Amino acid sequence: MNTATGTQTSHNNYLQGGGEMGQLTREFDWSKTVLGSPNNWSQSLLTTISIILNSRFPMFLWWGPELIQFYNDAYRPSMGQNGKHPKALGQRGADCWPEIWPVIKPLIDQVMSGGESTWSENQLIPIYRNNKLEDVYWTFSYSKVLDETGNPGGVLVICNETTQQVQSFNNLESAKNELEFAIEAADLGTWDLNPKTLKFIGNDRLKDWFGLPYDTEIALESAVAAMVEEDRERVNETIAKAMAKGSDGSYNVIYTIQNLKDGARRIVEAKGRALFDSEGNVYQFSGILQDVTEAFQLQVRKDEFISVASHELKTPITSLSASMQILQKLVKTDPASDKVPMFVNKASNNLSKLVHLLDDLLNVTKIQQGQLALNINRFDIVELIRDCTEHINPTNDYEFVFMGDEELMIYADYRRIDQVMINLIGNAIKYSPSSKRIEITVMHDDERATVCVRDFGIGINPQKLPHLFDRYYRVDSFGHQFSGLGLGLYISSEIITRHNGKIGVDSEVGGGSNFWFSIPMDDTLAL
Repeated sequence: MNTATGTQTSHNNYLQGGGEMGQLTREFDWSKTVLGSPNNWSQSLLTTISIILNSRFPMFLWWGPELIQFYNDAYRPSMGQNGKHPKALGQRGADCWPEIWPVIKPLIDQVMSGGESTWSENQLIPIYRNNKLEDVYWTFSYSKVLDETGNPGGVLVICNETTQQVQSFNNLESAKNELEFAIEAADLGTWDLNPKTLKFIGNDRLKDWFGLPYDTEIALESAVAAMVEEDRERVNETIAKAMAKGSDGSYNVIYTIQNLKDGARRIVEAKGRALFDSEGNVYQFSGILQDVTEAFQLQVRKDEFISVASHELKTPITSLSASMQILQKLVKTDPASDKVPMFVNKASNNLSKLVHLLDDLLNVTKIQQGQLALNINRFDIVELIRDCTEHINPTNDYEFVFMGDEELMIYADYRRIDQVMINLIGNAIKYSPSSKRIEITVMHDDERATVCVRDFGIGINPQKLPHLFDRYYRVDSFGHQFSGLGLGLYISSEIITRHNGKIGVDSEVGGGSNFWFSIPMDDTLAL
């Protein structure tokens, strides 16, 4: 065997295997490159190429001053389709990677000059592939390969494309941020209880509600301590049931908490689910907490309203029915009796009460459906108010004192403003059982008309003032019980709001109340 044949056999041994890239490397005409024929390649180059071709991990090699390129099948997918492969094999690095050369050339120079190996994790290095420039993420290391002189002869790149992992992480992070945003927007507390330690982690909102410290983990008993005493046993039983073997893991309970720091109370609804392993043991228990104080109180008011409405509607109907029965008897036995007008009047009054109650219910329905239409016209609001007082006070049982403007022309809905005045004056009479004086003031500026109705009655509990214009809210206070559905002020508020106005009240317990509203004098915007 001659020397040439021995050399040929020798370099072929190092280029064996390697799949597609092994075949391409063997068939490539290396004599046209600065490296020349593989017969003349150094032992270190052949050994490195053999390692690269037979490795199943992505590897890439730049060799010599021209940084001629080699890579294996594992690296091949990173080239994409219709991109740099297969012409990247044997190509100069600068010619192959013009789009990222300013980024990677300093790293290559660092290693070729004898410096430390590099390490980059999930680094964005866009490359041209699939007929376009793509954002590609890599985790890679550049290491020197020594030649026979003991000097760096090339740079070995051991790398892994992490684009999919980074995108998955970014998508997960985005979903997490969206979830956190949704939780924040919905004003939800979140919790995750460790069933083994009975300690939980929660977001800041939950800890604020309970008055708990911002520790990483909090003992369940600390949270239970913030619950009102009458709810603790029920909540503990619900938690135990959700985590019991054989349970479906569902958890839903409403209870009241009292902040451990400032004593503030709120009603919350907890929803969650326990997860079980194959042996039926609970290993996770997590969920959300929602402040339902307002909704719960509204439901209570609705229940009270239904009860009151039933009573309020039944009373005039019963009286009306009784009056009609008596009238029927009188018509038959004594049609000329002086009692007939009295019972006719009673029947008429009860019918008026019934109509008023039903009108309130219909107005609420219109408001909820956005159908409270306005019919704007020009009228004298002072004259309207005087007509209201005469209608409400036909026998002059009350002293109405008028102050301010004696005449004031405005543009508004006559019937709706009349409805507001009847409500306000009616309330002033109702809540002034010991006083007959009611002051009504009408005044205006360049843009707005203001009406005040002042009584000298029992006044209103300061705690109830913020809720006076809420639906179903009744102003009963300090043990006084008054009739009504609790809709009049709510309807009045909606009417004034629809007129682009404002409504309010000033009151002092024992000193009476001053209800007022202000509307534009020319309310053409409400049309």
